[in-house]
Amino acid sequence: MVDGFSPKGVETEDDIAWRKAFLRQIGYNYAERAEMASANDTVERPMKRIRFTIASLLVVILFVGVGFAALRESSDLWDSGLFTVTLGILLTSILLAVHRQESKRAFWLGFALFGCGYLGLSLVQPIESRLITTKALTYLDSKVPGRSAGVYTITFAGTGSGSPGNPVPTFSVSMDGSQLGVHNQGSAVLLNGGKSGFVARWSGTTENFVRIGHSLVALLAGWLGAQLSRRFFRTSRELGASTAVVGHGS
Repeated sequence: MVDGFSPKGVETEDDIAWRKAFLRQIGYNYAERAEMASANDTVERPMKRIRFTIASLLVVILFVGVGFAALRESSDLWDSGLFTVTLGILLTSILLAVHRQESKRAFWLGFALFGCGYLGLSLVQPIESRLITTKALTYLDSKVPGRSAGVYTITFAGTGSGSPGNPVPTFSVSMDGSQLGVHNQGSAVLLNGGKSGFVARWSGTTENFVRIGHSLVALLAGWLGAQLSRRFFRTSRELGASTAVVGHGS
């Protein structure tokens, strides 16, 4: 239909061939027109707005909350629990990469590849010590209030016929002698030398802090890999569609 007039009929194969031959005679190039149309579409395409769903925001809030709580405590329970959850999520992403289709498969494939890759590297001691994230996590742990690098730990073990169930007292003394830490079941109470009262109370170790951080970074690496994989999938699909259009026009 042109300018509101009723169509006079439908093009047949002979009509299409005649139209293309006529356009070639007057200098019309299908390939150039297709490339120009694709370029104009790329330039004039409006910028996509970044959108977040309520579910994604809840996941971010949950991730940040659990991450801060785990890093603040840095206990063996948080370490093992978060590592188990991270491993379960990564294994589930492998199944989703197998059973999903198109862009969703690309998303979960990137998530599984980057997440499992980083987590595996963090478990290899010679490689883990060379990761920049390990140094960053160690630095962050040193900034946690109540953590002191220069500490001597003294453990008193009795030699008499005491009860085997009684805990062995352990004390940590700072290098300058001004602070004393009394350990009890994995935690320590920091006492102020020469003064009454408590200075601070902390629990966990630097090793647990770094391990928990690696579990969190593995999930972040998986998410970044998922976004990158989905972007590559969409780009390759658009290139394939444009190539098909050019080939059909020529």
